[in-house]
Amino acid sequence: MKEAMQRWNIWWEHPETLNNYTGIPRTTRTPLLNQLTLPHIKDIIGVRRCGKTTLLYQIITHLINNHIPPHHILYLNFDDPELSNLPETIKTSLHLHPHITHIFLDEIQNIPKWEQTLRVYYDQKKFTQIFVSGSSSSLITRDVGTTLTGRHLTSTLTPFSFNEYLQAQAITHPTDLSQRETIIHHLETYLHNGGFPETIKTDPLTSKTILVDLYNDILARDIVSRFNVDLSIVKQLGYYLMTNTSTQFSYNSIARTLNLHYDTVKKYIPYFEEVFLIYTIPYFSWKIKTTIKKDIKAYAIDTGLRNAVSFKFSQDLGKLAENLVLIELKRQGKNIYFWKGKNEVDFVIHDQNTLTALNVTYTDAISQREKKGLLEFKQHYSNAQLILLTKENEFTDDHNITALPLWKWLLNPL
Repeated sequence: MKEAMQRWNIWWEHPETLNNYTGIPRTTRTPLLNQLTLPHIKDIIGVRRCGKTTLLYQIITHLINNHIPPHHILYLNFDDPELSNLPETIKTSLHLHPHITHIFLDEIQNIPKWEQTLRVYYDQKKFTQIFVSGSSSSLITRDVGTTLTGRHLTSTLTPFSFNEYLQAQAITHPTDLSQRETIIHHLETYLHNGGFPETIKTDPLTSKTILVDLYNDILARDIVSRFNVDLSIVKQLGYYLMTNTSTQFSYNSIARTLNLHYDTVKKYIPYFEEVFLIYTIPYFSWKIKTTIKKDIKAYAIDTGLRNAVSFKFSQDLGKLAENLVLIELKRQGKNIYFWKGKNEVDFVIHDQNTLTALNVTYTDAISQREKKGLLEFKQHYSNAQLILLTKENEFTDDHNITALPLWKWLLNPL
């Protein structure tokens, strides 16, 4: 165990080597650093390999640069089979370095009843700061329950946003319109390859291999092992959901299509959401009964991952652009729905007392159907703002529909 701790905590002996692991600054880093004045446990959740460990390293680097002694900082990765008992591991760590004040516990969901141990540490004020990360949303729901109520703050991390992707490509001032063609080029690459850090600057074949391996790892380790469910059904449902992103469906319709039982589909789909493989959004209505009875739509956590593991017979840029917008809206913490009358609205964003209806069409030959959906929604909800995301067109028409290029919206989203 001691060797494992030395291996994970390289800064104990060589703090300068941390620079090899910190990558580009993540957007989530700044609010987390601002929370260092608060005693709460900081939990970081997100899909496997989206950069949570690197984000923890960035925070550790900040601490060391601000005069926290390296031996006062402990990092433990519980994907490591040598680290399977949280209290024993912490005890051994304190024997090695008795003045540890900041602890970082990665992939904490692998440890049963971890939250009970951390509550004791927190209530006893044993450490100045406690950070945990995990690849399951139940890190802050079922696992935590009431144990850490009022004692923790949660941040969600996704694969790279488009802004972060451009930083990784050394484009540091993307609002400079002289770089417009370069930015559009990178957007199409980003649409196809996605934003998982390991795939940035890799060739397409290597990128696909990484993403397929990651996807299978999530299915096997985060869904099948964690929830003790049938791998063949998980694969079947995963393939369907990834292939049919942005398509309306019901549990019944999937059950019929895949020849599965309704209860099985209803039970399994939330597992994909819990490990951040997919997002689902409901139908928009002020009436809860209407929302519950309507279909839902599903989107992938990353367009590159979706491309790597789904069935595609075309480039499908329209669906990819719509999926990308959904991810960005989720990244911004928006309340998101879809709507359908005679025509459709891709996304309805409910933000306090305002409604925004947004359609995505990655083309400049704009179909009247896209505008009709927005205008029909406006007839029902007269105060709604109307936005149309295009490939390059930008205008405001006589009906107050504001059209923006997707790339420009991504650099400054809602």
